[in-house]
Amino acid sequence: MDTALREHAERQASLCKLFGNASRILILWSLSERELAVTEIADEVGTSIQNISQHLSLLKEHNVVAARRDGQTIYYRIAENEWLKDCPVLAKPLVGELLME
Repeated sequence: MDTALREHAERQASLCKLFGNASRILILWSLSERELAVTEIADEVGTSIQNISQHLSLLKEHNVVAARRDGQTIYYRIAENEWLKDCPVLAKPLVGELLME
């Protein structure tokens, strides 16, 4: 098998593993419209700041989110990443769609 194809498959598998956690998906949905600080993400997702920080660290390590510092506050956003283009996980469902399920 072609080495480039195998590497591509490995990167895809790694990205899919990242999205295997509901909290990480909720974090991405929170960031889908604007950048947020960790405390804001924790409020939206409904979990602790420590838990969010761990997930953000993993997402940042895989270039799914990016961060910028403004004084003491770090703001997170979804990274410009070729792998995330047209990613169905990032398509946040509308509330009406969820109610119809």
